[in-house]
Amino acid sequence: MSFHVYHLFSHTILHCGAGQSVGIVDQPIARERASYLPIVPGSTVRGVLKAHVSDTESVAETSALQDLIELLFGTSTSNGRAGALSITDAHLLVLPVRTVYGILAYATCPFILQRYKQDRELDFSLPMPSEKQALCPNDNPNHQDNVMVLEDLDLDAQTSEDVEPWAKDIAKCIYPDNEERRESMRKRIVVLPDTVFSFLAETATEIRTRIRINETTGVVDNGALWSEESLPAESILWGVYSVDHNRCHEQYVRELNHILKEKPLLQMGGNMGTGSGLVQFISLEDKGE
Repeated sequence: MSFHVYHLFSHTILHCGAGQSVGIVDQPIARERASYLPIVPGSTVRGVLKAHVSDTESVAETSALQDLIELLFGTSTSNGRAGALSITDAHLLVLPVRTVYGILAYATCPFILQRYKQDRELDFSLPMPSEKQALCPNDNPNHQDNVMVLEDLDLDAQTSEDVEPWAKDIAKCIYPDNEERRESMRKRIVVLPDTVFSFLAETATEIRTRIRINETTGVVDNGALWSEESLPAESILWGVYSVDHNRCHEQYVRELNHILKEKPLLQMGGNMGTGSGLVQFISLEDKGE
C-alpha cells in the first residue's frame, strides 16, 4: 500500500458545511470534534475526486475509465465492493489572517506543525513561541517595531531560524514553479502559540450574510436571512491518501498518479454558483510503503 500526502489550496473562500446551527453562525463549517479546528471531510475530497476522474480525458477508452473508477472508488450495487483508494480528512495547516502591517499573514502553530511533521516525516525543529509571541522569518513584513497586529491581537514579533525551513517547505509545496509567489508566501508565514491560533481559527474565518429576494415583491422573503461561515481564500489544508495495490492494477495506480500530478482545480463544498470552493489539489511524492 502506498501513502501520499496531499494539500488543498483554496483559491476562493471554502464552505464545507456542518449543517444548521443554533449558534451565532447559521451555517458553520465542518470542524474536528476534539480540537475544533476546521477540516474538509475525507468523504467530500473523495467525492470530488471521483467526479474529476470520471470527467478526465487522459483515459482513452470508456471501458478502461469505468474500470479505473470502480477499482479506485468501489461500486454501490448489490454486489458492491470497497474501492482501493482511501482518503483522510484534510486538516488546517495555514490560515490567512488580516494584519495591520503587510496586509495578511499565513498563520500556523506548533500543534498543527507537529501533526504535519509526522505525516510528512520531516526532521525540522519545531518552533515554540511563548505566550503572546509570533515567530517569523527574518524578512517578514507583518510587524513594525517588533509588534505584530493580527485581527485585534497585539503580539510580540520575534524572528526565528526554526521557522525558516517550515516556511520554505510549505511555500514550495504550494508554488513549486513560481518563485515570486513562493517567496511572498514564505516570508509571511508566522508561527503562533496554540491558544492564539485556536482563537483565530474560530473567530477569523469569513462570515457572510445571505438573503433570498422574493421575485414578486422585490424584498427579502420571511426567514430568508442567514449567515454562512467559510475558510478564507488562500487557506492551506493537508491530508493523506493511500492506494491498496492488491486491489488495484498497477496501470490504474499510475493513471491516478498522472491525473493528480496535474494539480487539478476542483469545485469543493457549497455555493458553487457564487464562485466559492475553487480548490487546488496538490499531491506530493510517496510518504512510504
